[in-house]
Amino acid sequence: MAGQHWDNCDEDIKLFTLELVKKLKSLLDNMLTGVYLHGSLAMGSYYRPKSDIDLIVVVDTALDAALAEQVGVMIATHACQRPTLGNGELSVITADTARHVPIPTPFEVHYSSQWHDRILRGKVDYSCRRTDSDLCSHLMYVTKRGIRLFGKPIHEVFGKVEWEDFMVSVLSDGHWILEGSNILKTPYYGVLNICRILQLLSQDTQEVHSKDEGGGWALAHLPDRYHSVIRQALDVYRSAEAVTEEQRQTGGKIWNTDPLLALRDFARLQIERVTSKSHSSSDCDQGTHGLSVIADHNP
Repeated sequence: MAGQHWDNCDEDIKLFTLELVKKLKSLLDNMLTGVYLHGSLAMGSYYRPKSDIDLIVVVDTALDAALAEQVGVMIATHACQRPTLGNGELSVITADTARHVPIPTPFEVHYSSQWHDRILRGKVDYSCRRTDSDLCSHLMYVTKRGIRLFGKPIHEVFGKVEWEDFMVSVLSDGHWILEGSNILKTPYYGVLNICRILQLLSQDTQEVHSKDEGGGWALAHLPDRYHSVIRQALDVYRSAEAVTEEQRQTGGKIWNTDPLLALRDFARLQIERVTSKSHSSSDCDQGTHGLSVIADHNP
């Protein structure tokens, strides 16, 4: 199954997304600066049974608690009508946050499957300041490979995301995958994210990659003994086979635990080598050097 890009995605996916943009415009009116697509659908690696729709919404100023709740409920209600098993993942941020990218990065509203029920039950406190360690990496993907769906051009809205901050965000996300046996809970997601992280650490191009691209890179650069589990992860991710909500994390497949844990251990070692080297090197300010030796490990 070929990955979909926004330009040629299924019509129901595009209509669902554009209808959400329309509702955001109606609710936020002149406060809405723009709506921007990032992630797999913006990079041509959207797979309908598995992928989510990733959006960043920018507003000109902070939302009061009542309006923030209205926005959250509207998004969650609209998500109930989605045509796919995959959900949306959406953050609303201010124009000031988009321009200056403070760390930690604050948001006005966040929506994902994990937030869905809490939002609809009125269990979210919109009056307190909230931050998200993943937001920095999302903003990097917007600036590098995002698509404007509505509003001002990306370069007019988003400021520079420091590469070091981006990598801290990426590694923070990867930490969960490498912790304990978490990779066994979400095997294809875990494997492909590990591949993407190793690709980012191995290259000094300051370019960003999809999980799909990370898996392809890993087959060309990682030792042969990990190729089987990487191919399985790519095959499951790319499969057009329908899955249930319960099957989504595994792709409905049986996974051998030993190759997953072996790749986890290999990634832990590689990441530790690079991060410890970057911390001890005064002339390396990006923390992206040191994995070029990975190819020398083949087979």
